[in-house]
This record gives sequence, structure tokens and C-alpha cells, in this order.
Amino acid sequence: MQYPNYRVAVEIVIIHESKILLTKRADDRDGGSGAWSVPSGKAKYEEIPIQALHREALEETNLEVELLKELDVRAIQSVGHDGEFYRLMFTYLVRPRNDDIAPLCINEEHSAFAWVTAEELDDENYQSVHDNLKAILKNLFSK
Repeated sequence: MQYPNYRVAVEIVIIHESKILLTKRADDRDGGSGAWSVPSGKAKYEEIPIQALHREALEETNLEVELLKELDVRAIQSVGHDGEFYRLMFTYLVRPRNDDIAPLCINEEHSAFAWVTAEELDDENYQSVHDNLKAILKNLFSK
């Protein structure tokens, strides 16, 4: 029996001064190259999602974060360069620890970052933000 490519993953919505951090996936990366999103990643096999959120935030942005709340949980099915894959995606709202963004430094998985408002999400520069994530972000800003 062959098991599907199935993993638990996290999306990290970092909010600071009423803006959220978007990161642009580097062109040389598999999976979403050149697309804008929020920092994200797969949980390691020995991690629970909250542990993955803190590790991924630090790895991808060099920021220590404080969990504010869980925004969403959804199952995703897609196709990548290695074929079909499945993710159980946990989306978390966080803020930088002590509201300190001075250490912000994106890793090699990303080529750019931007702090954006709700209105800026509709800008053509950010058309590559996945529709499901964009809906979560717009819902967050509408509250």
C-alpha cells in the first residue's frame, strides 16, 4: 500500500501595527516559487502545530512570536512537482514578542517581504496570495 504525501503544516500571520507580514517565495524554490504568502512550513514528525509555528517563525523571519489565536484549520489537496500532496493546515495569528521587529530577516526561502494593510491585499502585486489565505486575512482585518 502506498501512502499519500500527507503532512501537518502551519501558516503564520504576523501582525504589527495593523499590518501583516507577507513573504515572497524565492524563484529557485519548489512549491510556490515567486508567490506571495505568509511564513509557513511543515511540522516535523515529533512536533505539534504550535511548536512548528514558533520554529518556522524563527527560521523564516528571525522573529520570536507570541500566539494570539488560531484563525483556521483546513485540509488541502494539491499537486506539486512530486505529484499529489495533502496538508492539514493550521493558520495562526501571532505578534512579534515585545512588538520587536528589529530582528526581522527573511531566510533563503524568500526573496522579499512586505508589511501590508487590508486594502493592499487587493493590489496587483499580491495577486499570487492564495484565495483561501486572502479570505482569512480579509476576515481578520474586518473584525
